[in-house]
Amino acid sequence: MSDGLPPTSRKLTANIKAAGCAAKIGSAELKRALSSLPRITMPELIAGIDNFEDAAVYKLSEELAIIQTIDFFPPVVDDPQLFGRIAATNALSDVYAMGGKPILALNVLCFPTCDYPTEVVEEILRGGAQAVTEAGAVIAGGHSIQGPEPIYGLSVMGLVKPAQVLTNGGAKEGDSLVLTKPIGTGVGLLGLKADLLSESAKDELITSLTRLNAKTLEIARQFSLNAATDVTGFGLAGHLVEMAKASNLGVYLYIDRVPLLPETFSLAQQGFVPAGAYGNRKSFESQIVLPPDLDLAFSDLLFDPQTSGGLLFSLNAADAGALVQDLNDAGIKAKEIGTFHKDAPGIVEVKA
Repeated sequence: MSDGLPPTSRKLTANIKAAGCAAKIGSAELKRALSSLPRITMPELIAGIDNFEDAAVYKLSEELAIIQTIDFFPPVVDDPQLFGRIAATNALSDVYAMGGKPILALNVLCFPTCDYPTEVVEEILRGGAQAVTEAGAVIAGGHSIQGPEPIYGLSVMGLVKPAQVLTNGGAKEGDSLVLTKPIGTGVGLLGLKADLLSESAKDELITSLTRLNAKTLEIARQFSLNAATDVTGFGLAGHLVEMAKASNLGVYLYIDRVPLLPETFSLAQQGFVPAGAYGNRKSFESQIVLPPDLDLAFSDLLFDPQTSGGLLFSLNAADAGALVQDLNDAGIKAKEIGTFHKDAPGIVEVKA
């Protein structure tokens, strides 16, 4: 039975040039675009445009600061409700990365209403609302426009105590790095679109994409955290570089400890790598030292743009094992993947 839609418009991902966080402007291009903006400093602005932080943080009092972020992207899946849920989960993650709790969200929607029935928009918004409700926040409005591609996301406000703000620049020499979700979503989503994932691999990918980082932060707060970020469009390699630069330290990344989503290594070996990974490689390769014999698929996965990725924590090495164990006990697939050191600030050295 025909649904009355043009053949190229039936699937949300049919005409998308880049899906999810793979659609982000590359780091190098973005830095050039931002270079002419004035740098405004004020005592109340705890985190702003510098260091590519996950969100802005503004201090209202000694006991209260607000976190403000916005994130949106084209569809990563054809199911509109699932797309909405993934996009909202991804946007909410920025608040958790700064150490806060989301309280308020606004929908951001661009949609070609001539190409799809209204029910598709309803389902996207329904999926977003599900994630926001699970986070204990509320959607209080938003903004929508017509456009050639579906785009959805959220502007999110959160709260945090100023003394508990987490930034990507607080790592200390000797700290361990803990990653709380496997990487490979960009590669995995290409495999999903090509119908090459097994059912179990598909289930694990969707579970990762829709898992809020709320419980992760709650558990991690039981430890003394020095820095944090979430792993999204710049890939694991890019976000590690940003942490290293902001902390004025170097990073040793142990490739055999990096968790991968099922079947993504095989897909990367077959060439299922999003264009955004090559953009990330171009932006960050001068700050990444790779072993000469490292399999290309591994390095592609390090640069793979992540959608709704995990959190990356820097904390005292003596506490890292206990944090990983507590997260694992809660069903969160965290691993200790690297360490900070004082040599070669801003450089990530990958060790096989």
